[in-house]
Amino acid sequence: MQDFMKGRYGVDDLTLSLGVLGMVLALIGSLASLAPLSWIALVVVVLAILRAFSKSIPARERENQMFLDLARKIPVVGPHIGWLDREKGPRSASSASAQRPAQGSGPDFGRTKRTAERMWRERKTTLFFRCKTCGAILSVPRGKGHIRVTCPRCGAKVEKVS
Repeated sequence: MQDFMKGRYGVDDLTLSLGVLGMVLALIGSLASLAPLSWIALVVVVLAILRAFSKSIPARERENQMFLDLARKIPVVGPHIGWLDREKGPRSASSASAQRPAQGSGPDFGRTKRTAERMWRERKTTLFFRCKTCGAILSVPRGKGHIRVTCPRCGAKVEKVS
């Protein structure tokens, strides 16, 4: 799937919103027995999928930016929508390095996936745990008994049994 998605746009705020809208319309159409609404929902979901698989990245970015500009004009009632953060603006690849997302959410999914794959590969020889202070993932070799680990990010010291 990674090879297939190389060079394709992927999921952004507009694509996710179209997917949610399609699901809501499909639910309403099926509960109210409105076949035309279910067909419209199907078209909306297919449009979202086609946007995600598109290779025309600049066009999709322009569409997403127009959607975000329009969404910012809508007054907020209650909490903001999770995938549409009106304060930060659009999520892009350039802002992914500037803002580190919390625990694997958002555009830094590739790094989270690589970390999970490494943890799975090394699960028999290495013990992985989170730093209680900053949440960084730390690793120690298994079978070494009581050891003191220092977090490289925050400097907190932790005693662990490996």
